[in-house]
Amino acid sequence: METIIITNTIEQNKILIDFDFQQGELSFPSVEINTEGDVDFNFLVIKLSEILEFNRELEVEFNDSNNLVVENSKIGLIKSTLEEIYEKFNDSIKIENIDSSEIVGSL
Repeated sequence: METIIITNTIEQNKILIDFDFQQGELSFPSVEINTEGDVDFNFLVIKLSEILEFNRELEVEFNDSNNLVVENSKIGLIKSTLEEIYEKFNDSIKIENIDSSEIVGSL
């Protein structure tokens, strides 16, 4: 199964999230998560819900050239939360694929 590559670039005050569909399709615009103050994942979750229609799992990469995940506990927590969001997304794709194959197999 083809995947969608999600690249998370960790910077001092934000995380930039890019989507690579790997099949020449137009990618979504980058999602920016501000790491100062309250962190809002709503826009990312909306984008991920739009990606569900492609029925492809996510391949996740994190770029942290300044090692901020280790040095800043808040950014480390944000990274953990992102990993959990992506894991739940992939779990939902796997469940959907299993359900679809059971329906086809019973015909």
